[in-house]
Amino acid sequence: MTEQKTASAYFFAALALFCGFFILPQSATARPKNLEQLAAVSNKLVQTSVSYGAIPALYRPRYDRVLDADLNVSRDEPVFVVILPTGPHIYPQSILVWHQVVNEVIDDVAYAITYCPITGTLMAYNAEMQGLNLIFDLEGRLYDGNSVLIDRNSGSLWLQESGMAFDGPLLGRGMPMLPVFWTNWGAASKIFPDAQVLAMPPGNRPYGRDPYGNYLRRGTYYDNDILVYPIQRLDKRFPKKTPMLCLEYNNFLLAIDIAHVKKRGAVNFFLGPAALIAVHDRKLDVVRVFDRQIWAEPFLFATQYGKLIDLTTRSVWDPATGKALEGNMQGASMKQIYGCYSMWFAWSSMNPETFAIPGPGEVAPELLQLSPPGAASQQKNAPATGQPGK
Repeated sequence: MTEQKTASAYFFAALALFCGFFILPQSATARPKNLEQLAAVSNKLVQTSVSYGAIPALYRPRYDRVLDADLNVSRDEPVFVVILPTGPHIYPQSILVWHQVVNEVIDDVAYAITYCPITGTLMAYNAEMQGLNLIFDLEGRLYDGNSVLIDRNSGSLWLQESGMAFDGPLLGRGMPMLPVFWTNWGAASKIFPDAQVLAMPPGNRPYGRDPYGNYLRRGTYYDNDILVYPIQRLDKRFPKKTPMLCLEYNNFLLAIDIAHVKKRGAVNFFLGPAALIAVHDRKLDVVRVFDRQIWAEPFLFATQYGKLIDLTTRSVWDPATGKALEGNMQGASMKQIYGCYSMWFAWSSMNPETFAIPGPGEVAPELLQLSPPGAASQQKNAPATGQPGK
C-alpha cells in the first residue's frame, strides 16, 4: 500500500472513532472530509499572545482524596468529572484553567484531559495510538477560538474540540473520546466519594483567581457577548456563550442548551430518525442523553414530582442511568449517549450544520401530559408483546 493510501486509510478509520471526528450527512460543509481539507486548517489558525510552553500542561499529576480536597474546594465550584479506567477523576476548573491539559497514564495507556476556557470546551481522550502514548501541550494558536494542541512525540498539531490531527506526521489520525461531565464540587464529591481529585500543583500560580473571569459571577468573559478572537461564522440561534452539551449520533451533529433541559426536567426530541431524550440528572446536576427507542415505538417521557415517568406504562426511570426502577418496565434500560461541552459560538462555527435543542425536532410539551393512573388511555397504549431493551 502506498503512503498516500495508508494515510487515507488512517483518516477514514479515525472518522469512525466515537465523537473523535464526526461523519457528516451528505449536505454537510463544515468539517474537513479528506486529508487536503484537513491540512487546510493550518491556514486558518489565529495567533495569540500565548507562546508554546507559556501554559504548562500537567503530566501524571498528584491526586487527593475527596475528603482531603473538600477542605479547599467550595461546594458550588465548577469541576470536571472524567471517567477513566480506574474510576472517576475530578478536576477543579480553577486548577485546569491554568494548565488546560492533563496528561495521564493508567496501565501503560495515555489519556488526555483537555479544557479550553476561551470556548468552554471540555474533552477527554484515549491518547494511546498503536502502542504510542501521546503527550500533549498547548501550542498557542487557535482555530475558531478553540485551542490547538501539539503532541511531544511527533510535533503534530491537533484540534482540541475534535481530537483530530490536522498537521504533522499524524495528519488525519483521531482519538476516541471518554465520558466527561461538567458539574459542581458539591454534587461530584457526593456522587463519587472515592474519586481521585486533582491536587494543586506546586508553584506560584494564583489558582484562586481565574484569568478569564468567574462562572459563578455574572458579567465576566464566560457569559458576556464579547469574542476576543475571530471565528469563521456566527450562528444567532442562541447567545454566543450559551453552555451546550454537544454530541454526534447516527451521522448527525447536535447541540443541547443545558439550561433549557434543566428548566424542563426532560426534553423528548428527534435527531433524524433517532428518538432521543435529554434529562436533568439532579443528583450530579448534569444533562444526560438517552435513546428512547425501547419497544417497536419510541417511548415518551415526562417529569412529575421530580420523577422521570414514561407515558406508555407509567414506569419510573432513573435519569442517571436510563434504567427503569419501578413499574412494568423495571429492568429495562435506555442506551446513554455521551457528549462534550462547548460554548455555542465555538461549536456552531465549526459545525454550522448542527441541529439544536430547543429546535424543530423537539416534541411539543402539550403532548407529554401524564394521564391519571389506571386511565383507559394508558391501558390502550401499553404494549402487549415483546421484551424491554437490556
